[in-house]
Amino acid sequence: MKVGLSHNAPTGRRAGFTAVEMLVVMATLVILIGSMIMCNLYGVSMAIRQQIWLSSSDDAAQTLGKLYTDIRSGASNYVGSGNLGGFTNAGTTGWQQGNALKIWLCNTNGVTNGAWVMYYYDPPTSNLYRTNWTGSNSGDFMLVTANQIMTNNVYNSNIFSAYNVYNGIWVPETNGVGTPLVQVCLSFTKLQNPQVLISPGSAVDFYQVVTKIASRNRP
Repeated sequence: MKVGLSHNAPTGRRAGFTAVEMLVVMATLVILIGSMIMCNLYGVSMAIRQQIWLSSSDDAAQTLGKLYTDIRSGASNYVGSGNLGGFTNAGTTGWQQGNALKIWLCNTNGVTNGAWVMYYYDPPTSNLYRTNWTGSNSGDFMLVTANQIMTNNVYNSNIFSAYNVYNGIWVPETNGVGTPLVQVCLSFTKLQNPQVLISPGSAVDFYQVVTKIASRNRP
């Protein structure tokens, strides 16, 4: 009696990845990881830009808020040129413009050493400062804006200008009245990268705020 024995055919070797397939897989993996990293970096850069925009808007809002409070509560406002050493009213023969604004906080008729507040723009440092006199002693001296104020081709360093309204038309003030409409022009740049100097080709954001503020004592 013959017994049939089954003989299994030898199993062949498993085929591995070829060099081309390995290169394709590696390239796909690099592209996928690189895309994820680029998306994350773009999100970080946009978050930084938003912080810059928000800080700039907050700085401008705080500066204008301080100016609004002082100008509207002043008894009289005069535009001219000044610094920490003193203030000179603008002449009455032309448009009253200047780098400084002096706000008298009380009736100046017959009052000696009346209280006042002065804002002035300092071109060498490109900063806006505020100082005051309480009537008996000097008050505080403070930097108003966190960002440097830049000059422009329209107003140069004359960030304060006096206006008035005649027959419903805005006209520059030339008569030296104590209660004009005070125009404030604040132009400043904010660097996208604080380590980059402002120069041709540098990436910067430019902001400009122009507004007119009137005293409550304006007739």
